[in-house]
Amino acid sequence: MTPREEANAAQRRASAPGVSAFVAASAGSGKTKLLTDRLLRLLLSGADPARIQCLTFTKAAAAEMALRLQRTLGRWVTLDNAGLDAALRALTVAPDEAVRRQARALFARVLDLPGGMRIGTIHAFCQSLLRRFPLEARLSPHFRLVDDTDAGIALTEAREAMLAEAHTPERRAALETLAGLVSAEGFGGLVEALQADRARLDRLLRAGPDAWQAAQRRVLGADGSAEALMAEAARPPGEPALLRAARLVAEQGAATVQARAEEILGWLSCDPADRAANWAEWTGAFLTRTGEPRAASGLVNAKLAKAHDGLAEPFLAEQRRVVEIEDRLRALRVAALSAALVTLAAPVARAYAAHKEGAGLLDYDDLIGRTAALLVDPGAAWVLYKLDGGLDHLLLDEVQDTAPAQWRIAGALTEEFFAGAGAREGEMARSVFAVGDRKQSIYSFQGADPDAFELWRDILRRRVGAAGLAWEDVALRVSFRSTAPVLALVDQVFADPLAAAGVTATGVTATGEMSHLPDRTGHAGSVELWPLAPLPPQEEPEPWVVPEANRGLVSAPQRLADALAAWIAGQTGGGVMLPSRGRALAPGDVLVLVRRRNAFARALVRALKARGVPVAGLDRLVLTEQPAVADLLALCDALLLPEDDLSLASVLTSPLGGLTDDSLMALATRRPGTLWAALRARAAERADWAAARDFIATLLARVDYVSPHALLAEALGPLGGRARLFARLGPDAAEPVDELLQAALTYARGHPPALQGFVQWLRQSGAEVKREAEGSGPGGGAVRIMTVHGAKGLQAPLVILPDTTALPPDEGAVAWAADAESGLEVPVWAPRRELRCAAVEALRAAAGRRRMEEHNRLLYVALTRAEDRLVVCGWQTGKTPAETCWYELVRRGMTALGAATPFDAVADGWEGEMWRHASPQVAAPEPDAARADAAAPAVLPGWAGAAPLWLAAPPPPEPALPAHLAPSRPENAGLGGVPPAASPLSDRGLLARDAAGARFRRGQLVHALLQHLPALPAAARHVAALGFLQRPGQGVDDAEAVAGEVLAVLAHPALAPLFGPGGRAEVPLTGVVGDSVVGGLVDRLAVLDDRVLVADYKTNRAPPARVGEVPLLYLRQMAAYRAVLRQIFPGRAVACVLVWTVGGVVMPLPDSLLDSHAPGVRPAA
Repeated sequence: MTPREEANAAQRRASAPGVSAFVAASAGSGKTKLLTDRLLRLLLSGADPARIQCLTFTKAAAAEMALRLQRTLGRWVTLDNAGLDAALRALTVAPDEAVRRQARALFARVLDLPGGMRIGTIHAFCQSLLRRFPLEARLSPHFRLVDDTDAGIALTEAREAMLAEAHTPERRAALETLAGLVSAEGFGGLVEALQADRARLDRLLRAGPDAWQAAQRRVLGADGSAEALMAEAARPPGEPALLRAARLVAEQGAATVQARAEEILGWLSCDPADRAANWAEWTGAFLTRTGEPRAASGLVNAKLAKAHDGLAEPFLAEQRRVVEIEDRLRALRVAALSAALVTLAAPVARAYAAHKEGAGLLDYDDLIGRTAALLVDPGAAWVLYKLDGGLDHLLLDEVQDTAPAQWRIAGALTEEFFAGAGAREGEMARSVFAVGDRKQSIYSFQGADPDAFELWRDILRRRVGAAGLAWEDVALRVSFRSTAPVLALVDQVFADPLAAAGVTATGVTATGEMSHLPDRTGHAGSVELWPLAPLPPQEEPEPWVVPEANRGLVSAPQRLADALAAWIAGQTGGGVMLPSRGRALAPGDVLVLVRRRNAFARALVRALKARGVPVAGLDRLVLTEQPAVADLLALCDALLLPEDDLSLASVLTSPLGGLTDDSLMALATRRPGTLWAALRARAAERADWAAARDFIATLLARVDYVSPHALLAEALGPLGGRARLFARLGPDAAEPVDELLQAALTYARGHPPALQGFVQWLRQSGAEVKREAEGSGPGGGAVRIMTVHGAKGLQAPLVILPDTTALPPDEGAVAWAADAESGLEVPVWAPRRELRCAAVEALRAAAGRRRMEEHNRLLYVALTRAEDRLVVCGWQTGKTPAETCWYELVRRGMTALGAATPFDAVADGWEGEMWRHASPQVAAPEPDAARADAAAPAVLPGWAGAAPLWLAAPPPPEPALPAHLAPSRPENAGLGGVPPAASPLSDRGLLARDAAGARFRRGQLVHALLQHLPALPAAARHVAALGFLQRPGQGVDDAEAVAGEVLAVLAHPALAPLFGPGGRAEVPLTGVVGDSVVGGLVDRLAVLDDRVLVADYKTNRAPPARVGEVPLLYLRQMAAYRAVLRQIFPGRAVACVLVWTVGGVVMPLPDSLLDSHAPGVRPAA
C-alpha cells in the first residue's frame, strides 16, 4: 500500500458519518481536509446542517474550514454529472440521481441557514450560548465582551486601588511580609500570573482563607509555627553522644575541625533560648554557606575517624536533622509568603470581577468559565435539554490545545449526546469527532494540557461504547506537506530520547521511533545545518586615543542576521529554482521562525530591508514602541501641556515639527520662559519656527473640542503630518500610524473622547498589534518572520530556524500545587533560591520537565512547517550549547542522515562544517494550487443554460490606488519602493571606510551648511562654516575647500532670491498629481510675487556638461516638485534649478525638458 493509499483509507474511516472518531493527525496529514470531508459526508447522509457544531481553535481555522466547505458545495452546483460523480466517489458516496440532486441542493441549503454553518471558535460558541441563556448563566442579557486592553487597565486599577487602601491588619501584615522581596512592578506581574489561572483562583477564594492556607501548608509540609519548630531545634535528640564526640574532636582532632567542634560545644552549653537565637551559627557548623551538607571530613578528620570507629555518626545524624529543620523553616517562610500573596491578590480579583459585573462585561476567560459552570451546574438540565434538541454532531479541532475548562464544556455536551434518550434510536446516530496531535501541543500558557489528549479520548470512547455506537481510533502519519528529507530529519531528531520527551503517543512505531511517511515522493527537498555564527574577535581599544566613530563591532546574532539576509536575497533573486513547483523561489516562499521577537528578529528585518528583500516585518508589534507613534504621542503630550518643554522639544525635532537640532538650540537657549512662549514670540524670525508654531497652534485650538481620532486625523491629513512622517521614516510608518488611528476609534467606543485618557489608555495597554501574514504566498509576497507559536498551521517551501541555541527561560514565578486532602490547587511563591524548600524544588523540577517537553514539541512544530527546504542555524554564545537545545538535537539527527561538507553559504570568512541531506526532483513539477485554481476558468454546466455575454468578458481594471512618490531620496534611488533615507543611527566609521561612504558624508555636511548658513550675515559665514567642518568626528580633511565650495554657491547671483530673506530651507511638500501622491522635502524654496523658485542640491557627483545629460532620476524629481507647486501656487511660473556643489554649477531646467518627465508621463524610448 502506497502512502497515499494508506492516508486515503485512514481518512475514509475517520470521516465515516455513522462513526464517532478520535483522530491523531501528524503535521501535514490533511487535518483540515479531513474535517471538511467529515462535514460533507454528514450532509450527504442527511444530517441537518443546523444541527452540526464544529469548534476550532482559531478564527483563521474556522474561516478556512467554512471557505473550503462553501467552495466545494459551490463547485458541486456547477459540475456536470461525470465530474460530480467523481467528487462523490472520492467521498465514498455511491452516486445516483437522487444523491446528485441532494448534493447540488446543499449549497443553497447551507446558504439559507441563519448565520450559516455553525463553524467557529470555542469562544464564539460560548458567547452564543450565553446570549441564548443569560438568565440561567446569571448574566445581564446585554453583556459585552471587554478587549484585552481594557481588561488589563481595569486589573491594573484594581491592583493600585488595593495598594492605596491597604488599611486592614491582614493586608498590612501581608504587605510587610512581601516588602523587600518584590517591587511594585513585580507584584503586578504576580497578580497577573494568578489572574491568568482564573478558574483555580476562583475556586481558591470560594473555599475561604482557612481552607486554602491549610492546603498551602500541607503541600509545603509546613507544620506548626516557627517558634515551635525553633524550640524543637534547640533540643537535639542525640545531644549526649554529640557532646562526647565534639569534646573528643576538640581535644584530639586536626586544627581544621577543632574550631568547628569548639563552636558545637559552645552552642550546646547555652540554654534553649540562646540556642534558638544562635541557630544560624549552629547550622554553619554542619552546612556550607550555600546550604549544602559538609563532608564528613569537615567534621571529623580522617585520622581521628579511623582511630575511633563511629565517631562521625553523631555529627552526621545532627547534620541530617539540621537539614530537615532548615527545610521546614523554609517551608514555613514560603507558606507565609504565598499566603500573603493570595491575601493581597484576592481583593484585586474581587474588585476586577465587581468592575466587570457592574459594567456588564465579560472577558474571554469568563466566556469559558461561565459556559462550563452553566453546563455542569446541577440545575442546568433545562439548558442541556434545549441544546439536546438542536445538536446531533460535534466536531472538535486542535484538541491537543484544548484547556481543561474547554474540555468540560465538550464533555457536558457529549454526555447528553449518548445518555438514554439522547441517543435517539431509530434516527441517524449522533457522533462526536475530535482531531488533534499531542506532538503539537504548544499553548500551555493558555491552559492547554497535552495529558488531557489521551484522557478525553478514553472518556469519549467509553461514552460512545456505552451507548452501543461505533468508535474509531485513527492515526494519520502520511504527510502531504513535507518532502522526504524533511520528514527523515524529523524522525531522526525525535528518535533521540532527549528530544522525544513529551513528544509521544501519536505516530510512533512499535520500536519507539517516530515514523512519518511522505506523500511527495520524487520531489526535490533538502535539510541543512549550518555551523554556528562565531563570536566577534575581542579587540582592546588603544589607550588615550579618543575614537571619532563607533568601532562597529558586529555581534554573533547580528552577523547571522546579515548573513541570512544576504543569503535570502541571493536565493530569492530569481536565480534559484523551486524544482517541485517548476518556478523560481520567491520572497513569499520564505518563512523564518524564531523563538521570541527579540533583537535578532529585529536585526534580520533591518538587514532584509537594507538589501531590498520584501519582508512583512514581525508578526506582532507594540504600537507604543514604533517611532511614528512615539512622535504622535509626544505631540499629544505637548498639546495637553504646552509648558512641557521636553515633550515640545521632542515634537519640534520630530518629522512633525521639522526643526533641526541646531534650530532648536537657537530657539531654546537663553530663553526667558517656556519653550512654547519662545516659539510664539520668535516664530517670525525663521520659516521653520513659523511652520512649527502654526502646526501646533492649529491643533491647540481644537484639542479641547474634538475627539482624539479627529485631532490625530487632522494632524496627519490636512496639516501634512503623514507626509512628513513618511518622508523621514519611510513607508514602514504607514501601518503603525493607521493602527494608532484605529486605536483612537476603539477607545472612543467605550470611553469619553478625551485626549488625556486616550494617551494614558494606550500607554498602559502597550497596544500590541497582531499582524496577519498578508501578501505572502506561493511565488510572491514577502519574507515572513514569525514566532513558532504564531506559525502554527502555516507552512512554506523554505523554512529557516535561526534561533536555536537558547533553552526556554524559567518564567514560572508562581507554581500551583494540588492538595490531595481538600482537592484545592494552591499557589506557591518562593522568589529566591535560599527560600526554596524540598516541596518547592519538586514543583520546580516538575515544571522544568513540562517546560522542556513543550520545548521539544515546539521544535516538532517548527521543523514540520517546511515543505521543500529546511535550514537550521544559530549563533555562538561563548558557552557550549546545551545538549537539549534545538541546535544540538538537530545536529545529532543530521549526523545520522547527511554528509558534512565545507560551509560556503556565506562569504565573509565564516567557516565550519555544514551538514546536508537532500533528494533530487524526479517527479513532474506540481504548480501551486492557488495559481492553478486562479487560472482555471469557471464553466457553467449544460443544465444551467447559455452563459450571458458579460460572463465571458474580462472585468474592467480596478482603479489603481495613488502611487506614492517621494522625490527626496538618496542618490541612485528610484521614486518608490525603497527606503527613503539612510538611518540616522548608521555608523559613521563604517561609512568612512570606503570612498562612497566618505562622499556621502561630505554631501551631508555641505547640505547642512547650505541649509543654515543663509541665516547668518555674509561676513560671518566663512568662520561659521570652518567651525562646523572642523569639529571632532566630522571626518573632513579639506575643510577650507568644502567651505569655499558652499560659499561660492551662496554667492551665485542667480540664486540670490533663494538665499535671501524670503528663501526657506527644507520645506515639506505634498500633493496629489494625477494618480500619484507626491511627498518630500524641498532643499530650497522662494515664493515671489510672480514666480516660485525651487532648488535641489546635488552634493555627491560632478555636474554633467549640459542639461541634456542630467540623470533621468533628477528630472523626474524636479518635474514632480514643479507639478505640486503649480497646484499650490496657481498662476505663478515655477522655475526649477539644480545646484551642483562640486564646482558651484547652477543649472536651470527648462520647462520643455521637465514636461516630458512629469508624473504620469511615460518617457519616450
